[in-house]
Amino acid sequence: MKSQTLNLLKKEMKLGNTSQTLIWMICCFGMFFIPSYPSYIGPFYITLCIMMTFALNQSSHDILYTVLLPVRKIDTVKARFLYCGLVEILSLVLALIPTLLRYCIPSFPENRAGINTTPAYFGLQLILYAIFNLIFLGSVYKNPLKPGVRYFAGAVVYFVVYAIFELPVWMYYANKGPLVSVGQMFTDMSGAFLNRQFIILFGGILIFAGVWALTFARAAKQFEKYDL
Repeated sequence: MKSQTLNLLKKEMKLGNTSQTLIWMICCFGMFFIPSYPSYIGPFYITLCIMMTFALNQSSHDILYTVLLPVRKIDTVKARFLYCGLVEILSLVLALIPTLLRYCIPSFPENRAGINTTPAYFGLQLILYAIFNLIFLGSVYKNPLKPGVRYFAGAVVYFVVYAIFELPVWMYYANKGPLVSVGQMFTDMSGAFLNRQFIILFGGILIFAGVWALTFARAAKQFEKYDL
């Protein structure tokens, strides 16, 4: 990583983003401990964190300040993307704590409102993040001073895809519908479906990484054309 990008990443972490990121991260982490609460809702708070990063930086004129520095526009975008990616990954790393508790403590309540935090869940959540990034981060640099409308579009699609991912699990709990076996495979914590769950996890990692790279390239081109 070039020193310019690293310094800009440090700026992202230190100047104005740390406190609000911590608040949203605590909200996300706490959601995993609520009995029978949808597992995809906690990470939705991370998408709010990403949007608020743009909104707060708008009020502090961060973009204008940054481009006045002796740095390239592409490095500015790269630092912001790295920051957003690190926040998303950290949210899932923290989710491993309640996941391990569920696997290790039989009395720890399972999630009956949707998917348990199985390896398949982590893969599907990475795909959800990738879709949100494609819609929001992939368009916000057309005008980074107006993130609201683009975030709304990303949030709507997030919940639509969330419902699609949860549908087989809801069918499994209701024991009705053609996707009962798929829902069981997604949410089962007995270990019987670990092989298939890890395939979904690895697929999610590849999709997240690939979409992240494509979205970054798209955003960098948009910001190069953006006239401050």
